[in-house]
Amino acid sequence: MGLYKLCDHKGRARDRCVHAWWARFRHARVSLEKWSSREITTKTEAEAIFDDLKKAVRAGTFEKRRAKPERRTTALTFRQFADTYKERHVFAKKLAIGKTIDYRLKPIIEYFGDRPLAEIRTADVEDFIADLRKPRIAGRRKTPRVLAAASINRTLEILRHMMNWAVGREYIDRTPFRRGTETLVRKLREDNQRRRRIAEDEEARLLAVAPPLLRSMIVTALDSGMRQGEMLAVRFKDVDLARGLITLRGETTKSRRTRLGPIATARLRVVLEWLQLDAAGEKKPADALVFSNEAAEPVSSFRTAWVTAVLKAHDVAPVWKSYKWTALTPE
Repeated sequence: MGLYKLCDHKGRARDRCVHAWWARFRHARVSLEKWSSREITTKTEAEAIFDDLKKAVRAGTFEKRRAKPERRTTALTFRQFADTYKERHVFAKKLAIGKTIDYRLKPIIEYFGDRPLAEIRTADVEDFIADLRKPRIAGRRKTPRVLAAASINRTLEILRHMMNWAVGREYIDRTPFRRGTETLVRKLREDNQRRRRIAEDEEARLLAVAPPLLRSMIVTALDSGMRQGEMLAVRFKDVDLARGLITLRGETTKSRRTRLGPIATARLRVVLEWLQLDAAGEKKPADALVFSNEAAEPVSSFRTAWVTAVLKAHDVAPVWKSYKWTALTPE
């Protein structure tokens, strides 16, 4: 009698895994999501529905199946399932991939499309991987391009999670990625070795030709290790010069967790102090973005300035022509 899941997870790992909550009380043994016709994302929600189930059993009004039968039909296509996955998982939980989920799902939906979700097998996933590894021409490229192993693995990770989520919600009985404890589909071997780092002379040339604001961004990126999105989201209230720390808020980080970064160099400290002053030499408000102009307006794009600086640092004169960059080398 009680709450449980049909998986091998224990303790907190069980409470947080994607598998469905089940309940047993007297003669009743049901999936709570199926019985209640609603998604259950936390143990607290499962306990509340379990209380309703016990009341129904005691009152003699219990019905084993209250869920809409069409939700569990095998005719559910992958395209339809993908829409449900986005709405009820990605967007509902406000995941970081929400802004790019359509782009990430595009190759998966293009391949599986209107195929019934329940009919996708391990061989289909393997064929999908083989298709991703084929050379293809994309965008304005004139030569075929082969996806890197890392790019293919990121796509497989999303597909794997979608299938596990489908099992947890009982759309399908099993995932094509596993059979029991056996892994059927493995990631490709990645070559993640760093090829090179920016040399001291390259850094000096880049800083010499970059305009002041871009120069401050380069110094911050090099000396703090922050990602672009993290860096552009930092506000002055997050900068503690006294303690030498920068707070990176969870809503702006890739891991969705708040962390502290050190102000590790003297030049980074000077840059942050300079950025805090407006055109009149007064300190900008605490809520102002660190990377903003003298009017405290946020930096929306710096691609043009960055490309120009990189080309100039390598003695190439950039010319804007027909809305495209044309690099003119000196004679």
